[in-house]
Amino acid sequence: MEDQRAFFDQLITDDWADYASQEWDFVRRHEIKRLFELIQPAMILDVGCGCGFHDREMSTYEFVRQVDAIDYSSASIAKADEHYSHEKVKRWVADVRDVSVPSSYDLVASFQVFEHLSDPDAFLARCSDLCRSGGHVAIFTPNRRRLSNIRRWLRFEKAELLDPQHFKEYTTSEIAAMGARHGLPYAYSFGYGMHGVSKVDQMPVERRLRLGELFPFVAHGMCVILKKP
Repeated sequence: MEDQRAFFDQLITDDWADYASQEWDFVRRHEIKRLFELIQPAMILDVGCGCGFHDREMSTYEFVRQVDAIDYSSASIAKADEHYSHEKVKRWVADVRDVSVPSSYDLVASFQVFEHLSDPDAFLARCSDLCRSGGHVAIFTPNRRRLSNIRRWLRFEKAELLDPQHFKEYTTSEIAAMGARHGLPYAYSFGYGMHGVSKVDQMPVERRLRLGELFPFVAHGMCVILKKP
């Protein structure tokens, strides 16, 4: 994990323009909008907050009272506070294992973090500890069965990881099964985004997001929402 910490410290410092692109911001807003159509949490913990856009976006909803956000990259926290501060948002440098406020949150969310984890079971167990009864854990992550990998399988080729920094990519059913092992049964899921065919890749981002919703099985990204009884 130290190698990834150094990687992200450098990435967010050297490639800030990639993090702050209009297309990425549009996708991030879409992620939050779809999530909050399903649940309306007041107290939120964002694990691996990165550039901080999600935190600030979530805090703009009236029903959200507080967003706590952690990242083990000090450079990420500094950039997030610089560019996406909000009175409802509190950020600090930490690993999820170090957060000592059990059963405090209505929502524990991670955006594009799960695929980087070497021990996702331990991560889900910790998220369960931090989530109150009746609260939710939301995992946003690439869909391993996305269209581009389906096309590779049809050519008898191996699935590709989106990024060499990813340990593993998952399907909805795999994350649901992992959640159940840690007392977090499946509640909802949705897909978003579509890539892998040239005509689709050339579509506006709004249309590609919609295609992912219509065909979640082959969507580029997915959100799996687990509920703590």
